[in-house]
Amino acid sequence: MRLKWEYKTLKIPTDFGFFSGTDFDSDRLAELLNGQGSEGWELVSVFDIEKVKGGSKFVVAVMKRPSE
Repeated sequence: MRLKWEYKTLKIPTDFGFFSGTDFDSDRLAELLNGQGSEGWELVSVFDIEKVKGGSKFVVAVMKRPSE
C-alpha cells in the first residue's frame, strides 16, 4: 500500500517576531513549528515571498503529514 500525504501552507508575516529586523527569535519559531508537529505536521520547506525593499514581507512554510 502506498502512503498518501496531505499538505498545508502557513503564510507567516515577517513582522511576526522571529523574522523581523536583525533579531531572530528561534524559540518563537520553534514554538510555532512544534505546535504544528504536535498535530502530526512535518516541515518540508520554507521560502520567502512578496519581496519589498531588499527584504521579504512574508515567508511560507510548507507542511505535510500522512493522510488518513
